[in-house]
Amino acid sequence: MSGIVDPSLPSGRSSIDGVPGSTPSQDPGAARAGRRSERFRGGTLGPAGTVAAAVVAVAVVAALWPTLLGGSHPLAVHPTEALLPPGADHPFGTDESGRDVLARVVAGSRASLLVGVVATLVGGGTGVVLGVLAGLGGRVVDAVVGRVTEVAFALPLLLVALVVIAVTGPGPVPAMLAVGFATAPGYARIVRGLVRTARSSQVVETAVLLGRSPAAIVLRHVLPAALWPVVAVGTLGIGQAVVWASALSYLGVGTPPPAPEWGAMLADGRTYLQTAPWMSTFPGLAIVVLATAVTVLGRALRRAGAAR
Repeated sequence: MSGIVDPSLPSGRSSIDGVPGSTPSQDPGAARAGRRSERFRGGTLGPAGTVAAAVVAVAVVAALWPTLLGGSHPLAVHPTEALLPPGADHPFGTDESGRDVLARVVAGSRASLLVGVVATLVGGGTGVVLGVLAGLGGRVVDAVVGRVTEVAFALPLLLVALVVIAVTGPGPVPAMLAVGFATAPGYARIVRGLVRTARSSQVVETAVLLGRSPAAIVLRHVLPAALWPVVAVGTLGIGQAVVWASALSYLGVGTPPPAPEWGAMLADGRTYLQTAPWMSTFPGLAIVVLATAVTVLGRALRRAGAAR
C-alpha cells in the first residue's frame, strides 16, 4: 500500500506505488519554481529586481555619458524647429526653443540622480547620527531625539523642504540639503530600533564581559548591524528623493533653467499641454520609470539581504 513503511528496507524507507524504496514523483514545473525560490531566498534580486537594476544602469550611463543616448546637445537652440512633434529626427520632439527633448531628458538624468543620491546620503547620514545617539544615549537623549523626529514626521516632507530652502535660498545644492534633512527622521527611527536591538544582543553582552571599550563595541558590533538595512532603505529613498527634487524644480526652487532637469521641464511644458504635450509627457515618464525602478531595486535588495 502506498506510504507504508517496509521494515525490510534500510532506514525504514517507504514502499511507494509498489516500488520498494522509491520516492514520490515531483512535478518538473514545481521543482523549477522551488529552485528559483531557493535562489531568490539565497540572495539574488529576482526577475523584477533584475529589470529594475537594468533600468537604473541605463540611467547611470545616461547621466555619465549623455551623448551616447541623447545625440544632440541639450542646450542647442534651433528656433526654426520649435515645437516639432516626435519623429525620425527628434524621437521625443522639440520644445519651444527648438531644443531636442530626448537630449534634454537624457541629460536631465544626471541632475535627478545626483540630487537623489546626495539627498539620500545627507538624510541617511543625519539619520544614522540621530539614531545612534537615541539608541546608545540615556533616557533624556532618547526622549529629545524621539520628540524631534515625531515633530518632523507630523509635517509634510515638501513643507519641511520648502522651509529649508526658505532659509538657504533656491538652487540645486539647497534642494539636495532640503530633501536630505526632510527624510532624515525616517532613517533615525530605523537606526534607533536596530541599535537598541543590537545593544541587547548576546554578541554585545559578550564583548562587554570581555572588557572591550564602548567605541570598539559600537564600531565592530552595533553599527554593522544597522548598516545593511540602512543601505537597503536608502536605495528606496533615492527614488523618493528624485520625486521630491523634481517637485522642487517644478515649483521653481530647484535646478534653475535652462539646465536640463525633469521637474523644470515639466514646468516649462505646462503652457504647451494642448499644443505640444510631449514636452511634459517624456520628462514625466522618466521620473516615474526611474523612481519605480529604484524603489523596486531597493525592495529586492532588502529581501535579498534578509535571506542571507
